[in-house]
This record gives sequence, structure tokens and C-alpha cells, in this order.
Amino acid sequence: MAIDIFKCKVCGQGRLETIASYAELPRVTSDCKPWPAGGAMSCCEACGAVQKLSDETWFDEIERIYKAYQIYQLSAGSEQVIFSEAGVAQPRSGALVDFIRRNTGSDSTGKLIDIGCGNGSALKNLSAAMPRWSLYGSELSDSAEKALRQLPNFVQLYTTPARDIPERFDILTMIHALEHMPDPLASLHDAACLLNDDGRLFVEIPNVLTSPFDLLIADHLLHFSPAHLSYLASRAGFSVSILRDDLLPKEITMLAMRGGAELERPAPARTRAVLEANLAWLIALLAEARKVAAAAGTFGIFGTSISGMWLYGALRDRVSFFVDEDASRVGNAFEGVPILSPAQAPAGSTVFVPLHPDVARRVAGRHAGTGAVYAEPPAYRPPT
Repeated sequence: MAIDIFKCKVCGQGRLETIASYAELPRVTSDCKPWPAGGAMSCCEACGAVQKLSDETWFDEIERIYKAYQIYQLSAGSEQVIFSEAGVAQPRSGALVDFIRRNTGSDSTGKLIDIGCGNGSALKNLSAAMPRWSLYGSELSDSAEKALRQLPNFVQLYTTPARDIPERFDILTMIHALEHMPDPLASLHDAACLLNDDGRLFVEIPNVLTSPFDLLIADHLLHFSPAHLSYLASRAGFSVSILRDDLLPKEITMLAMRGGAELERPAPARTRAVLEANLAWLIALLAEARKVAAAAGTFGIFGTSISGMWLYGALRDRVSFFVDEDASRVGNAFEGVPILSPAQAPAGSTVFVPLHPDVARRVAGRHAGTGAVYAEPPAYRPPT
């Protein structure tokens, strides 16, 4: 049976309207590599869910992306850190592991599986925090199996479809995985089947309402709001017990259990308005960065994660260096372009900060007086 690519993957009822302005934007991959323009962004007319079109072109692209995938390649495999307002770095999964321990009764023993476990950075932290638990992973390939076997309480890595995993678990985690999945409803149904009757589902994903740059990630199919995530979970037979958007910046944290009624379908107006405002700001940011780069003597980009690498892909010929506060990346290079610490940025150079204006302002303030000039992005105009 042919798949209707214009049918919403969240509500299953609405038709998807393509947003034309997206196609002009260059993109980036989730392992922080530049990717060319050409994607198809859409919004559901019935529920407002934001999603790419899962057409043949998208599947061809993700096959190419995953074939060359190198998670955290600029930090030698160390997981991405997040920064406080003062610029203090901490591993992203640390806060997630603390949340899981506090809210799942995991001080006892049990079995946990991480779906889409990547190189095992979350499982490594879970192993240290939950030493009496048996840990499992699920991934497309077995490339991380050797490292995972070093964890004292790791049992098995599955590379089969989730529905074929024979075990049942007390906790199932999806940390930055659900947004990649071609059929997120089916993936959550599979998760429900893998859980014991009183098992817990933990999901962590980007928040489309506060993370404009997530739209640019070519291999992210779904771009969730909190309302759309909880609604989709309810369609898969889960009852949401905790839903937060403040545990990590620009992300959604959800804890759910099996059972419960389907929630009311979200109204489309809010996410459609946010999508249009985010795309308008990204287009304006790109135009401003090109203008600043053309006028600068020596030009650099702040950051080597999603937003920085996206901008680099658009301005390659003008970029002389990156600036990064993550010490694990400083001293490395991408395509021959060096990654410097803020103190190493050349005096008189211009460093463009491709972050939300509030964050960019704090970055520029932290590094004022270092010799480089930090250029901030245009103002963000929130939807009315």
C-alpha cells in the first residue's frame, strides 16, 4: 500500500501544507555537518504539527547522512555540553539521568533500554548512576557495542527493529531519537510493547517553540511542541505523568506510563505562527551574517554545534576560524578551519554569534574586551 506523504504523522488526520520559504535555507545534519538547501518543510492544517515531508528525497538524504555519521566528532566522541547563563559547561545527559533517578523509583533494580543509544553517552551516565540496573541499547548498527561492553552492568545491544526485541523493560528511554523516526506513532506503539505493565517511558526532544535551529536539521523529521508530543504519546496508549520544557534549554522532557485516554488534538494556529516567525528570523539571520562577513576583515563563527555549522555551510569561503567555549573542541579543526578559545580569537576580528538574541547578548557580554568584536543576530519577532 502506498504511503501518503502528505498525511500528518502526529494526528493522522490533517493534510500537510508545504512552507515554501524553507527551501531557500541551507541545512545541517544532527552530527553537526553542513548540508545543502532543498528540504521540504510542512505544517499540518488540522493540528499544526511541524514536520518534513518523508518523501523519497528525504529518505535518500538520511541514508547518505547516516552512512557518514560521526556523533560528536569534534570532541573525540565526548557528548555535547550545555552552558549556563554564566558560560559554565556541563554534560547534557547528566541532568537527564538525575531526572530519571528522581522520578522512576530507580533506586531499586530493574531493566532499562535506551532506544537510539548512539555512542552510548547516556548509557555511560546511567550505568554510573544506576549500578544495580541491567542496561540495554538499541541502534541501527553495532559500531558502539565494543564501548558499551565496557560498562559493568550493560547486557546487550540490539540492532533489530524494536518490535523484534524479545525482552521487557521497566524503563525505556528515547533521548533525541523520536524526532528522527519515520513513523513516530508506530515507534511509540513499539515502546509500549517493550515495557512491563508498570514501566516508564522517558522522552527527550527539541522544542520547536523555542529552538528555531532545530528546523534546519535535515535528518529530523518531526519538530515537536509539548502539546504535540503529549498528544502523540496518548495516541500510542500512554498517559503522560510529567511534561516539562525547562529541564534543559530549548528541549522537552516527558515521562509517561502505559494506559490512559487519547488527549484532545492540539489547535493548529500557535505552532503555525511560531514556524513562520522562526523561518523569518532564520532568513534574516542569514542575510545579516552575510552582510557582516562581507564587511569584516577577518571573520569567525561562534560555536561548532548545530547553529555554528549551519552558518559555516552558508559562508564557507569567508570563515577564517571558529570560537568555542567547549574546551574539548578547542584545538581541533573542521575542513581545515581552526577552532579557537575566546581568548585566542584574533584582535580586531569579527565573530558572528548565531544564537537566539538573548543568548547571543550574554555570549558577547562574557567576551567583551578580548580583542575580537562579537556581532549579534537580528532581533527575533515573536508571533502575535
